[in-house]
This record gives sequence, C-alpha cells and structure tokens, in this order.
Amino acid sequence: MTRWAWPAAAALAFAFLVGLALHGGRPDIMVQFKPGGLMSFAPEQAREIEIRRGTDRRHFVRSGERWDAPVETSERLEAGLRLLRNAAPMRLLTAEEVARVPPSEYALGADSLRVTVRPEDGAAFVIQFGGTNPLGAARYAKVDGEAGVALVPTYVAEAWEQVR
Repeated sequence: MTRWAWPAAAALAFAFLVGLALHGGRPDIMVQFKPGGLMSFAPEQAREIEIRRGTDRRHFVRSGERWDAPVETSERLEAGLRLLRNAAPMRLLTAEEVARVPPSEYALGADSLRVTVRPEDGAAFVIQFGGTNPLGAARYAKVDGEAGVALVPTYVAEAWEQVR
C-alpha cells in the first residue's frame, strides 16, 4: 500500500496543478483610483490661486490651460494642486481633540502658509499649513469650513512652499 501512496499523491498534486493552470481564474485585484485628498474638485477646475505667508502674497490666474507664471512655477502649481486632490490626510483630528491642545502646538497662526484655490464654479478651497507633528512626518493643516485639524504628509505643504 505504501508503495503506491507516494506516486498517487504526486499524481493527485499534478492533476490539481494542471486543473488550476487550465482554469486560469483569479480575483480582479485592480482597484480604480479614487482621490483621497482634502480638495474636492479636480485640479483642472482651478482658475485662481493665492498663496500667503504673513504679509507676503502671490496670486496666479489660469487662462485656458496656462497659468500667468513662468513654466517652472506653473509646474509647481499643478503639482501642488494634484497633491491637494490626491494625497489623503494621515489623520483627521476632531474638534474635541484639537481643543485639548494649546493652539500654539499646531502653529496655525497669522504667519503660517495659507493657500486659496478658486475653481471656475463653486466655493473656494482654503487650507492653512501649520507646524510639523512631533515625528516630523506630517504637518498640521486647517481647512476652512472644517471643525478639526488634518495631519497631511509634509510633502504636500513643501510643494506649496516651493512655489515662487
């Protein structure tokens, strides 16, 4: 009996592998991308951008497909818009959580970076970037109209700081 057990097990395993190979079915693992960022409209819909830090102010207007800025600046504006739309916050702190910490911890004062994006139709999107979290991996951000504070990846704020 044991003389035939190993060859029978091998034949059974081979038949299983052949059946699996001929069936060829596997679950569809591709998932359609859905933007997870804080900005609700598409970057192409943006018509005006205002960037403020304290008294420093930059204003850009899009006419057609082009921004009224040098090519390098236009590319940085587009990159920043894509990040606002696609880069999901790492965490959203509720209003109750925010109230337990002194406001100075978030560094969301009058001199912090503030970006306003106005679409062709609809309300403007306004985000204010504060200081970094204790680990240095995220920045505190306040979106106008939202009660809490978001933790966004540092590269989102850095993209806007590089716009000149």
